[in-house]
Amino acid sequence: MTDAPGKLTFAAGRSSLGQYGRAGVDALGSMQVFASSALRDAAERAFDADADGRALHEGPAGDAGAAEIMEWVERATEVANRHGSYRWERFFQGYVARAIYDFGIPAVEARRDHFPVPPAPAQADAGEAAEGAPALPDYFERDWHLRPGGWDAYDLYGPHGLHVIGPIFRLGGFAAVPVGAEIGRHRIDVASQLPRRDYRRIYEPGCGNATTLIALRSVFPEAALVGSDLSLEQLRGARMLLQRFGVEADLRHRDATSSGEADGSFDAVAIFALNHELPVETSIALFREMYRILAPGGDIVISDPPPFRAVGPFHAALLHWDTANRGEPYFSDAGAADWARELAAIGFVDVAARPLGPASYPWVTIARKPARGR
Repeated sequence: MTDAPGKLTFAAGRSSLGQYGRAGVDALGSMQVFASSALRDAAERAFDADADGRALHEGPAGDAGAAEIMEWVERATEVANRHGSYRWERFFQGYVARAIYDFGIPAVEARRDHFPVPPAPAQADAGEAAEGAPALPDYFERDWHLRPGGWDAYDLYGPHGLHVIGPIFRLGGFAAVPVGAEIGRHRIDVASQLPRRDYRRIYEPGCGNATTLIALRSVFPEAALVGSDLSLEQLRGARMLLQRFGVEADLRHRDATSSGEADGSFDAVAIFALNHELPVETSIALFREMYRILAPGGDIVISDPPPFRAVGPFHAALLHWDTANRGEPYFSDAGAADWARELAAIGFVDVAARPLGPASYPWVTIARKPARGR
């Protein structure tokens, strides 16, 4: 990302890591690209050369339920695991996923004097936090993404983890993101799917370190932005990044399934890469809450890894692997869900789901609250 206010692009930015840290991060990124290109291509060829793999290309029926979809995914995983090229590709992916923290935390810690720790939003700006910290749900208390101790266990990783993650992730090739894809650009593309340009207030649940809020500002320069998150470390990072980019946004330390916002108080909601981090029932509760705070005629855009029904069997096996191996306990449950169907059941209309790029990523679901909401 650049750090010039008003130029909210997502190119590679400067790193404050030491030389050892920068070299290690570059090596991890190169390893991930190699695994996700040459090795993955070989693994997919082996999968398609396998008669059992070819038979799975028909896939489950369009109205298949989660159990039938997961049975298909498990069969695809069994076929993929027969082949050494797949196992090697997954080995390198797993190594990088762990090393982001096993290597990254010491690399950041070695430069602690160069990394200020901003205050939490509740301390930085009066009125930004709810009355007291939210009760953390059970699903939040785990080592997300293999991060030791969970989201808030290390004080520098929220504000400064991008110095490690950014140079690796910008190359693509991880989880649902294909090689060569640029996730920062994806955030702008997803924000642009919101159909109007005159929104007054936009809400983002699970805003993390504010990179999507910054993308929203580039598309909607006049809208008031509000983001919420359960993680104080992510919100500290968000405050620092917003200041660096000169973007104004209100941050809330809240559980977005009970946002505390007034009925009908937002014109739009943007949800980016959040639902696969939640139990399915929590995602549905979140959608209900977003319906409540949207004004009649308000729009919602959701972006998450593609559902299993939108990809082939080899791709489905790759995505399913994240559930057990990348600290993503709800990844497969989300992949088997149908967010478009859930939104329609809540009362949203004009519901549509589609891919924006290669390998069905990013995948977006768009809907509107009726002008006369029920």
